Amino acid sequence: MSSQSATLSVTEKASVPDWNAFVLKHGQRSGAFLQSWEWGDVLEEDGHTVARNLCDESRTERAQALSVLMRLPFGQRYFYIPRGPVGATPEIEARMLKALTHATHTQQSRPLFFRVDAARQLPTSHFQLLPVTDVQPSTTLITNISADTEALLAAMHHKTRYNIRLAKRKGVTIEDGSIEMFYDLSSKTAARHGIRLHDRKHFEAIARHLNGEGDAPRALVKQAVHDGDVLASALCIDFGNTRTYLHGASADTKKDLMAPHLLHWSLMQDAKERGMKSYDWWGIAPEGQPEHRLAGVTRFKLGFGGERVSYPSTCDVVLRPFLYAAYTAIQRVRRASFL
Repeated sequence: MSSQSATLSVTEKASVPDWNAFVLKHGQRSGAFLQSWEWGDVLEEDGHTVARNLCDESRTERAQALSVLMRLPFGQRYFYIPRGPVGATPEIEARMLKALTHATHTQQSRPLFFRVDAARQLPTSHFQLLPVTDVQPSTTLITNISADTEALLAAMHHKTRYNIRLAKRKGVTIEDGSIEMFYDLSSKTAARHGIRLHDRKHFEAIARHLNGEGDAPRALVKQAVHDGDVLASALCIDFGNTRTYLHGASADTKKDLMAPHLLHWSLMQDAKERGMKSYDWWGIAPEGQPEHRLAGVTRFKLGFGGERVSYPSTCDVVLRPFLYAAYTAIQRVRRASFL
C-alpha cells in the first residue's frame, strides 16, 4: 500500500461480505463493534452521513474505515473515525488514514480535521496527531469470563460477591428488558445526575439494526426487578466473543438491594453460556485520576475483577490549521462558560 493509495468507497455490504470478519480479526479488543457495518446503519438513522472505505483491493495490505461526517457551524465539518482505521499493523492503518485525508483535497468543502480513536499508536511520520478529549473511553476494564464460575467469583472483591448473594436473597430477579423500559429508566437517571442522554430514536435504531444475524453485532437489554419495580437496566452489545456493557441506568429506590451487582453477574454468566470470552465494562478512570468523569463508577466495575486495557487518546489530524485554531478557541470559550 503506497503512501498515495486510493480509497474505495463501498455502499453495499454484499460487495464486502467479510467487512465485519475483518474488523473482528484486526479491530480493538474494546469497541470493535463501532467499526461494524451495522453500527454505520445506526449512525445513518441518527441523521449522520457515513462513509465506508477500503484501501488496497488486492487485500494483501488491506485496511478499512467507517467514518462519520460531523457538521460544525458556518458550514464547516470534520470526519470522525471511531476505533479505527482497522488494519493488520499500525503502519497500514496510518497509510489508510493518510489516504483518507488526501482524498479530501478534491472535495469542494474540505473538512477542518479528522478525529480518530486509533487502535494503536500511529506512526507520526505520516502526520501530526493532536490529542483531544476522548470520545470513546481510552481506558477500560475487560473481565475474562471463560473461567469457571467459582474462579470468576474468587477473582471479585469480597464485597461484590456479598452484594450479588444479598440481591438474590432479597428476591431480585433478572429479566429480559425492552428499549422502551430502558429509555424510561435512563431518562430518570440522566435527569437525576444532570447528564445528556441520546434521543430515544438512537436506542431504537440500535435495537433495529444490531440484531445479531450472521456476524452482525447483537444488542440486548436486561433488567433487575424486585416486586415489579425495575431497579437497574443495562444495554449491551455482543460482537464476536465480547459482550460490551454500553449503557446502564438505575432507580433511586431500594438501593440496599444491590440490584446492579446481580444484573452484571447475570449478564456475565449469560455471555459465558453463549460462548463469549470477554465482558467489556466500557470505560473506567485511568489510574491516578480521581477527578476523572468515570471515577464514580470505576470502583463498582473493578469489584468484578479484570484487566485494565488502555488505548491512545483520541487525536485530531488537522487539515486546515487556521480555521482549526479558531474552532478550538471557540470550544475553549464554550467549555469555560459551563464551569
